[in-house]
Amino acid sequence: MSKKILVVDDEKMIRDLLRGYLIKLGYEIKEAADGEQAIKELGREDFDLLICDIEMPNKDGWQVIREARSNPKIKDIPVIILTGKGEEDDIVKGYELGTNYYITKPFTRAQLLYGIELIFKEDFESPPGFGHK
Repeated sequence: MSKKILVVDDEKMIRDLLRGYLIKLGYEIKEAADGEQAIKELGREDFDLLICDIEMPNKDGWQVIREARSNPKIKDIPVIILTGKGEEDDIVKGYELGTNYYITKPFTRAQLLYGIELIFKEDFESPPGFGHK
């Protein structure tokens, strides 16, 4: 059974890009266009990973992560932040909230895949020419 990832970003182009990368690797993808929709999705289904932007309408990524971490049902879901907020204070805040990996935009496919590899170590099969295996 493939792992299920929730991709949360208000930019459709980013969601489409991530969907393309991740489906090719065999992951099941669900999408949310804002933080409010993300919280609803997290309550409806079980996910193996949350990839979340910070700057979004309705609820920002900080709020999504706080709510996820305070909900016993989803508090342990791994989180990758994928955002344009690259200041040191933002990165530290992300890790303090319980983020597993922090990627700033613009990003590369290799950065994304490395973050996923860190989270799904035993299940990740590196593409040729990438990773540690």
